[in-house]
Amino acid sequence: MSAPDARAGSNAAPGNGPRARDRLLTRDRHWLPYAVAALVSLVAVWFGLDLWNLDWRVPLYYSGDALAVASHFKTILETGWFTHQPDLGAPYGQFYSDYPQADNLHFIAASLMRVFTGDFGVAMNVYFVLGFPLAAITGVWFLRLVGVSRVLAAALGVAFAIAPYHFIKGEGHLFLAAYFVVPLALGIVYRVARGLPLWSRRVLSGRNAATVGTLVLLGTASSYYSVFVALVLAVAGLATLWRSRRWRQFFGAAAAGLLIAATMLVNLLPSILYRLANGLNEAVLVRSPPEAELYSFKLASLLLPVPGHRFAPFAQLRALYDEHYPLPSEAPALGLLAAVGFVALVVIAVMVLLSAGRPGWRMPKRTTRSLVVLSGLALVTFLFGTVGGLSTLLSFVDFPIRSWNRIAILLALIALAALGLLLDHVVRRAARRFAGPAVHRPAAGRPAATRPVPRRLPPRLARAAVSVPLAALLVLVAVWDQIPPVEHVARAATVASFQSDEAFVKQVEATVAPECLLYQLPYIPFPESPPVNGVTDADELRPFLHSTTLRWSAGGIKGRAPIDDVGAYADLPVPAMVMAVRGLGACGFVVDRAAFTDDGEALIAQLKSVLGDGAVSFDSPDGRFGFVEMTT
Repeated sequence: MSAPDARAGSNAAPGNGPRARDRLLTRDRHWLPYAVAALVSLVAVWFGLDLWNLDWRVPLYYSGDALAVASHFKTILETGWFTHQPDLGAPYGQFYSDYPQADNLHFIAASLMRVFTGDFGVAMNVYFVLGFPLAAITGVWFLRLVGVSRVLAAALGVAFAIAPYHFIKGEGHLFLAAYFVVPLALGIVYRVARGLPLWSRRVLSGRNAATVGTLVLLGTASSYYSVFVALVLAVAGLATLWRSRRWRQFFGAAAAGLLIAATMLVNLLPSILYRLANGLNEAVLVRSPPEAELYSFKLASLLLPVPGHRFAPFAQLRALYDEHYPLPSEAPALGLLAAVGFVALVVIAVMVLLSAGRPGWRMPKRTTRSLVVLSGLALVTFLFGTVGGLSTLLSFVDFPIRSWNRIAILLALIALAALGLLLDHVVRRAARRFAGPAVHRPAAGRPAATRPVPRRLPPRLARAAVSVPLAALLVLVAVWDQIPPVEHVARAATVASFQSDEAFVKQVEATVAPECLLYQLPYIPFPESPPVNGVTDADELRPFLHSTTLRWSAGGIKGRAPIDDVGAYADLPVPAMVMAVRGLGACGFVVDRAAFTDDGEALIAQLKSVLGDGAVSFDSPDGRFGFVEMTT
């Protein structure tokens, strides 16, 4: 994973060695590329997603997993934390400690947002949008660490912030979409691969604080990214040991991996204690080893255009592939710029291998070393994420990760870094055509030259004359290629559904007494159960999201006897079900009509027949939900 001429570093020009580069970066505190990248990414998303006309109370995504995320935000805004929601899984409540979560950084951020808003939709949308400038800032940091110039780092930082992955995950996987910690963590991996120290002998040093802070932030932000980084870090550490035979660097990488694991363990501690007190819930978080391939990525899917591309032929090509080829996974795509960078890294790796480590490139040694290291990291990352790769071998030992395609965001940043280094090399060569020696006036008493010396730009200005237009072009390509076009019809439908649910719940609250328990039909065990007639278990959470005074039977964590017993009432004949539900103290039924092939007409008719003509009943404005009051 190191460059073939790494051992010749002592013969390189002063300032070109990896340690000199390390010192250079620590002094590189120019704020402009970070500010520009953050601002441009925010502007691009603001106009690209038409946020001017967004109703911020309505989540951008109002289906599937986004509903579960919305319920977390609502619970945190109401209670301060996400682990217990008494109004779900009624009458017993929802205890999310049954479902182990280590992504506490985002829950902490949601809790802090209570100071500014009490609306879950606003909180979700704001946090989603904030993820873009944050990713741009950290992306620029990694690109500068690798050696990309400020101008191109700002442009490619924007490309990283608006990566297709960001929109594919969206608010359904909001915490994965908030991947701003990834560049910081990859910086740790890159330093290990380059043989740069992670730790200082002085305990209270800036380097140690930065390393610890980064690893703790990673372990608190995402279990997925923590595992991905730890695995690539392990390979980088072993490669460094093999190359340098320096155990200190290897132990430094091992200590970093242990710190990631320890941080995850601390974040999982509440779930562990809950399981010790209440017993293991085997129905939650069931994973199957073959899912390691089902949710991996393929080379073609990474290189093809993003789903729903604004250029119709590209969109049709991608749709053809996803519809007719097996294992579509979660539709991963690198985007045009990162795809070019990845292909370049593959070519570099092949050239290094075929030339026995001496490709003979006419590049600065620092650039050569960085490109070779990046090609090694890209290869390792790809082998973990690809179908039938290292992830499949790990699945044989019941490894807890299944969605390996999500490592693609690491691969995207590595590829963008390589693209930046290669374009910087092009910029330097092109700038030489415009730069030249200063024009000297002839000495006194000597005749001037008969042919005037052409004026040339100073070297820095010449580089800017090439790099600035190139950076602007990169941003334009990224915006065109990576930000999906706004589907105004779909967004209007989302707003209509949201408003219909809101109006329905308000009408129910006006009909029944506060703290009333509503029994929801059909019962779909939560979470991660198969859909019923296209209705997911998360759809049961929709009424709860708009409620302030009611309790709901859905949303309890499956696998616990009280929750499963209440859910089993839905399988009883209607008269017996009404009697059992009445024993819970319920005051009505809410029927999701979309879950029934006959729109729930037969069930609602039976409920009305059993409860009598005096029972109040009505539907939501869009006809999705029906309510039948429980008569005394």
